[in-house]
Amino acid sequence: MLRKLLSATMLVIALSASAKAATYNATFDGSVFDVFAQITTDDLNNVTAITGTVTGPDGASISGLVGPGNPNWIYDNQFSAISPYVSNGGILFSAGAWLYNLYSVDGPSYFLSTFNPDDSNFIPGDPGSLRVAQTPLPGALWLFGSALAGLWGFMARRRRSLGRRLDAPAFA
Repeated sequence: MLRKLLSATMLVIALSASAKAATYNATFDGSVFDVFAQITTDDLNNVTAITGTVTGPDGASISGLVGPGNPNWIYDNQFSAISPYVSNGGILFSAGAWLYNLYSVDGPSYFLSTFNPDDSNFIPGDPGSLRVAQTPLPGALWLFGSALAGLWGFMARRRRSLGRRLDAPAFA
């Protein structure tokens, strides 16, 4: 039973490790707004989550990603590990009562468009720079994997030694 449990656990870890999902720390430094965000993507570079803060007029904590279908914006919610990190469509997210769109134009030129529902402080494209760093896997995950591998080896060794003792003649 323990062997089946270990095998299933190792399979789940192997399958989850094969996906290219990743988390990035991104910092946008604009002339009006600054964004400090942690962006999570799936294996197809689709943004699945965004957290962090926006500083500037009425800055607030990022409350989440805006899903597809907002007719007032052109966006694709894609994030790449290489420059340009965002496309012309960009990533649409909300913070406080504002909507923000982080996008690039012609490569590494980055902009942040903002919109407040009462039409105040609309900024069509705050130019700025974008710094990105991939968040490494936590050490606890590596420790857990090492412990599982060690337990697997211990069980295999124990099984071999039990097999030798059972094969030995009783009169020897």
